[in-house]
Amino acid sequence: MTAQAKRRLIVFGPLCILLMVYFFITVISYTINLYQLRKEMSSLEQQYLELQEKTDALKVEISKLQTPEYLAKFARENYLYSTDKELIIKINETKEDIQVQEKDIEKNRFIVVGCIIVVALIFIYILIRGKKKRNRSLK
Repeated sequence: MTAQAKRRLIVFGPLCILLMVYFFITVISYTINLYQLRKEMSSLEQQYLELQEKTDALKVEISKLQTPEYLAKFARENYLYSTDKELIIKINETKEDIQVQEKDIEKNRFIVVGCIIVVALIFIYILIRGKKKRNRSLK
């Protein structure tokens, strides 16, 4: 190799390596950015579909509210509207109240089952004790 070729290699070699490293870093960063944008796009598409469904439901609700019968029913249910000779009694039951009632029922079931088991064990004990006494009296 000539001296001039070595000089070119020394000058342009690191320059080429730096350009290749820059190229790969750029490609990797664009790939990561593209992946994030696709992920965001799918999330936004799903959000769009949900909003589309809500819009359709609201359009149906608007069309229902155009009828006087549904409007009267809606006013009775949500705004305590009543006609003459009607008495309104509103009972609020939240999901939490219902869950508490279900837990109470479940606790009561355990108590009843436990009592039945205790009574059964006492009954069995009395029967066994009675048999032992009869066997002793027969001997």
